[in-house]
Amino acid sequence: MGRDASHALMRAGSIAAVALGAAACAGAGGDEETGATPVSPMYEDPPELQPGEDGAYELRYGPSAVEIGGRRFCLRAYNGMTSGPTIRVPKGEDRRIHVNLRNDFTRSDFREIASMMGHGSRSCHDFNLTNLHAHGLHVQPNFATDDPADPCEGDGCAPDARYFGDHVLHHVGPGESARYRWDIDEDGIHHEGTNWYHPHIHGSTAIQVMDGAAGALLIEGELDELPGIAKARERVMVMTQVPIDHENTVPLKEGENCTEDNLSVLDFLAVETLRATLVNGKLRPRIVTPPGQVERWRMVYAGSPDEMGMKLHVAKDAACSDFDKEPIETTQIARDGLTLPQLYRSDTVWVSPGYRADVMVKMPEQEQTLCLVGRRPNDLLGSVIAVIDVSRSAGEPTEVNLPSEADVAALAPPTSWTGMVDGQMTEVSCDSVETVHQKVVLLVPTPGSQPPDLGSDVALMSCDPKDHPHQIDPDAPVCLCPDPNISCRKFDDRRLRGYRSDRIMTVGSSERWEIRAFDGHPFHIHINPFLVCPSKSNKEPNFPHWRDTMWVQIEDGPRDVIMNPRKFTGQFVLHCHKLNHEDEGMMELVEICDPDDQECLCLGTDEDGACIPQGGCLPDDLQCQFAKRATDAYPAPPKPDLELCGP
Repeated sequence: MGRDASHALMRAGSIAAVALGAAACAGAGGDEETGATPVSPMYEDPPELQPGEDGAYELRYGPSAVEIGGRRFCLRAYNGMTSGPTIRVPKGEDRRIHVNLRNDFTRSDFREIASMMGHGSRSCHDFNLTNLHAHGLHVQPNFATDDPADPCEGDGCAPDARYFGDHVLHHVGPGESARYRWDIDEDGIHHEGTNWYHPHIHGSTAIQVMDGAAGALLIEGELDELPGIAKARERVMVMTQVPIDHENTVPLKEGENCTEDNLSVLDFLAVETLRATLVNGKLRPRIVTPPGQVERWRMVYAGSPDEMGMKLHVAKDAACSDFDKEPIETTQIARDGLTLPQLYRSDTVWVSPGYRADVMVKMPEQEQTLCLVGRRPNDLLGSVIAVIDVSRSAGEPTEVNLPSEADVAALAPPTSWTGMVDGQMTEVSCDSVETVHQKVVLLVPTPGSQPPDLGSDVALMSCDPKDHPHQIDPDAPVCLCPDPNISCRKFDDRRLRGYRSDRIMTVGSSERWEIRAFDGHPFHIHINPFLVCPSKSNKEPNFPHWRDTMWVQIEDGPRDVIMNPRKFTGQFVLHCHKLNHEDEGMMELVEICDPDDQECLCLGTDEDGACIPQGGCLPDDLQCQFAKRATDAYPAPPKPDLELCGP
């Protein structure tokens, strides 16, 4: 989304303070021609995917005909549906998740993408190229650990008869397949929680996830057996935002088959538009539940690029065309698939792209209708996401008591531990580790630069990759931060210059990172979650807790986290989870090294023979040197350097 839109929400402060008036009914969604409110379809959980005879879950990525709001669309999605089926992994030990991904497209479809809402630099990407990411899992990042008792056989194997791990840099082309194995208990029993899977192909991630190529990945454990949770009514809510009303989205005609020749969504710019929020592929579904029922809502926010605040309101009519101003408090027990160390009670479930929230909701004792309303930067009055009928017709409640805070907290990952910091064993916590080891800035602005005119029309077309050579411009300004960027650098440029990695850590060592953002961006890192330290943010839990995705905005100042890479060495990425930003280059390649692996740790040595870290700069890469200075100085501008930048 544009910066103006992001600032609109930030100026509003806490979404809880946004006033609702009579205009709220306009956001509830109605038929513009008749004025009638559309009939809500009945809520349904996504179907649960069952493993095949070989024990593997089968995901087929290809053209999928789906019906949304009474119209049919042809989308890139999994197994013919939007959103994808749920993969549920029961409680256990030594669990292995085998997934076979098949790309059912038969040819490439190259399309332009561009930064700055289409006004920035353009590149050409294959929208039919794909792969698979297990968002939230702590597993091997590149290849599954070799096991002679479980060799990979058939099409789609990694080299040496191995399975792919959470390998997001692997490409699965049209007609190809890939076999993944996620050994979730290889580093001890995996934390239970709500995770998800989706494509992560650089340049095409946003368009694929926007189409609904996303599904829940649930890891079960002791939390699911607690009183107040075990018998609660569980609902799996995968929220996507297909651009069904974008000017360039073409619905299927009556009787028209869905093929790769008539896909409905081809325009990368549709990612930027305000879109209705779908729940499991349905528009404004209706939930029916008994009075007093305790429900557990496993919310996966697979939308992009807007952040959203969700509130539960009492309806003034059965269609939720209007509702009371005051919201109902809900209780969050987990964030990003990680149990919270204390309950977080709030009237707002605030999410940014990539977030998950486990929310406990106790229904009123009286029959009534509730409205789940989402507010976003371009929709501050809110739109109804789902309608909840509290009715005795739903039978007797299965649970009427919320879980106790003590029971939940006992299962949360510890927020302090004994570990290695700067080569010494010590207590590790937000309070004890004071040194900032690494600084990450999501979008460093170049001082004095003028953004392009975002009001003019642009169009992104199909493209030939031969006409879009990706190369370093030797005449490009040195002292300029490309837009978008992380720490004044772009993912693609670092790859072209031959850098092995952009940022490194050593396995088993903890570090304190300072995360900043110019406007507002969700910071996400793969494989290893991080401990969030308290901050000024008023949108989320402000006590130490574990996450893998975190909203960062300039008004909140720096967000400090403790990184603790465990067990697994290898490469993965961190990025902004506004997926169009990631596609445009707002991503870094992270590598976890063995402490004795100098080739992994060092880009080279300086004139004194000291290690130049892999995240450093080649001697002739002046833009990289400027980027480091700009990042270190942020939010102030870097000091003038005539030798580097000229007059």
